[in-house]
Amino acid sequence: MASLDRRNSMTLDEVGRYLRELRNLESPSQNKVCNSIITIDLAFEGTESSLSQHLSKDKWDRIRTELFDILISSFPGYWNVYEEGSLIPLELRADWPDSGYIEFCPTRSNRQSDILRADLSTIHPSIVLAMRWCWAEGQNQTTVENFKTYRESRLGDQSEEAQTVREFLDRLFETCVTEAEKSKRIAHRAWWRLSSEVSSCQDKQTVKQLKKKMLELENVWGLPSA
Repeated sequence: MASLDRRNSMTLDEVGRYLRELRNLESPSQNKVCNSIITIDLAFEGTESSLSQHLSKDKWDRIRTELFDILISSFPGYWNVYEEGSLIPLELRADWPDSGYIEFCPTRSNRQSDILRADLSTIHPSIVLAMRWCWAEGQNQTTVENFKTYRESRLGDQSEEAQTVREFLDRLFETCVTEAEKSKRIAHRAWWRLSSEVSSCQDKQTVKQLKKKMLELENVWGLPSA
């Protein structure tokens, strides 16, 4: 598990609250959107049970999907297309795969951690359509203008169906924020327990393992207050 710069990262409860702000049409921040996705990924990769045992993975997957759609449609970037199970990107103008994933990197980023992936099946259909048009023209770079249709539909659709979807997502986000706040308290208690064990442990290898678990907790939940 990679370590994050805590000055630029977000805790999981902050992620939930930030997406709620985005749902209210706040202009997205590239760093915040990327950091939010990274934090969600870290939350479900950790080996410490208190990282995720009280979280609903399906709900957080839905939040991640929403964030990735916002990222790719709101910021210029370049991307590669991979067939399912492959580690080698497809050549430009190759046949678009029936299944696979996108690897996207915002243009205005110099962090390796900002290269993010999403399964093609989870990306909004209008975003995928715009990317396929670019792909057919031999391009794997996009700007916000390529996704004008998606953004307008996301922000301007006032139909009853769209309103129902927004209400559902609002409830989902509220649930996730509540989950994250509860899990944060549990994680911080676990951090203090591990810190105590580190202080009293004389075995270097055990100390190393304990500190690794502490780092996993910090990456998702931040440092507890003194």
